Amino acid sequence: MRITIAFLFLILSGTIISAQTTDVSFSSLLQEMGDRTAETYFPLPEYQSLQASSYNRESVSPEKPGWFADSDGVAWIREEFNGGKKEYVIMEHNGPGCITRMWTPFFYYNFDNRIGPNIKIYLDGAKKPIINENFIALLSGKGSIHPPFATFTARAGVCFLPIPFSKNCKITLDDKAFYNIINYRAYPKNTSVETFSKDLYAKEIPQLKNTAELIESTATLKGEWINSEENGIKPNDSLTIQLPTGTHALNQLTFRINPKTGLQSLRSTIVKMTFDGKQTVWIPLGDLFCRPDTINPFTTRNLAVSKNGEMSCNWVMPYSSSAKLTLVNLQETAISVTIGLNVGDYIWNDRSMYFHANWNNVGILPGNRFYDMNFIDITGKGVLAGDALTVLSPDKGWWGEGDEKIYSDEADVNRKFPSHFGTGTEDYYGWAGGVNPTGADQFSKPFGSNVRIGNQKNPQGYNICMRNRLLDNIPFNNRLVFDMEASPGTDIRNYWNLLSYSMVTYWYGMADATSNRTPRYDQARQKLMSVSEIERLQQMVRDSIILFNPGKLNN
Repeated sequence: MRITIAFLFLILSGTIISAQTTDVSFSSLLQEMGDRTAETYFPLPEYQSLQASSYNRESVSPEKPGWFADSDGVAWIREEFNGGKKEYVIMEHNGPGCITRMWTPFFYYNFDNRIGPNIKIYLDGAKKPIINENFIALLSGKGSIHPPFATFTARAGVCFLPIPFSKNCKITLDDKAFYNIINYRAYPKNTSVETFSKDLYAKEIPQLKNTAELIESTATLKGEWINSEENGIKPNDSLTIQLPTGTHALNQLTFRINPKTGLQSLRSTIVKMTFDGKQTVWIPLGDLFCRPDTINPFTTRNLAVSKNGEMSCNWVMPYSSSAKLTLVNLQETAISVTIGLNVGDYIWNDRSMYFHANWNNVGILPGNRFYDMNFIDITGKGVLAGDALTVLSPDKGWWGEGDEKIYSDEADVNRKFPSHFGTGTEDYYGWAGGVNPTGADQFSKPFGSNVRIGNQKNPQGYNICMRNRLLDNIPFNNRLVFDMEASPGTDIRNYWNLLSYSMVTYWYGMADATSNRTPRYDQARQKLMSVSEIERLQQMVRDSIILFNPGKLNN
């Protein structure tokens, strides 16, 4: 009886320290994907999250030319022949691991070519691929892997079905490679991993259906609701709600701002959260929910905003003894807000981590230069769980050529090259370019959302993307640096074009984990910038160039 109870405790806590600690199976990965509490525990067995992509190989170092090279869709690892036919290797790994995410656009070189090559996935040195079918169809949910594990977004397909392997993995295309991103886990050599097969896939159909329901559901985990009446908060005042003492988890957090309060309250109302005496969340309310200036309805696994303005956060936030939520009103006018908190049981252990949400308001950058904008720089141990990017553009052209560059641990930082180097901003968030986007390209999926496209006709205005990480989350042991290139498209890449950026990072960390993101009350108090205001600044820059150095206007 004692052994049974202890084993049950370890299962519930997400930590099994018996011989099964090194076991990774297709079923266990599906269970992990469906369990929202899983990411609150540092992974066991531990793994590296790695990425293979078609990024431009001219990018070799931030200290050398080519670091911001565009045209990220025509690179591969090598060419080889199999049965007399050429194949292009786009990913390979020796050792146990698991493919966690695959992305590609729905066109192939020519925007009118919607066919593209076949993808071949070879596992454990097998000469015959376990998957051999059309790449675009497979990732768009029209092949052997079905939604929500593979799905069409906006001009792209994304696949999240875990494909584990025990010895090695190689992925090829049977024609010249085009834009692609493959995320995968690399487990320690002694990890026992069950290799994916079609028979295994068929066997786990019931588990697949159950996991699909869980990742598509926004239902609250079991807990008690602490419902707040509509509260008024005076100018430059705050409201604090103490959560139940003892070991618990905040399973869901909801807000609704009274419309009469005004849109500035979205930026100037601060959400602060403290767990076990440590403040881990400091963020404007609107930015927490990807709505800096207006209601942007969307639904993902961890964040949602309804048409009536209710905002819901489903990231599980555990604590061992105490927690509190504080709202700070930085405006000169009173605000009115309704709050709901669902608090449930949680089993705390030495792998439990605290939830963090941090905001970085980069501000205005000129469109003629490239920058590595920093989402966050974290010191300590934790897991990157998601992020959101907001871009205010006064122009109708494309603003997001920039690639993500994510450095996991000091090894990446010291070699000055990230283990995650992407192919474009929209690619990182699961969709694709090819044409300037419109409101028709907005979408919501469990893994993220293209929340808003400018003024719906084109990107002029606020553009917002967010990503929830499922099995593709990124653990780190001592450091994580997350950068995104500011790289406007060529049609707006000029001196006078201005773009305003802000970004949010959602992550979990051990008690001693810290970041470079500190509270910025001054920025949150500032009036939210509108399109007309950034247009006015843009015209001032253009006028000054014409007045003082007209030759630069055409450079």
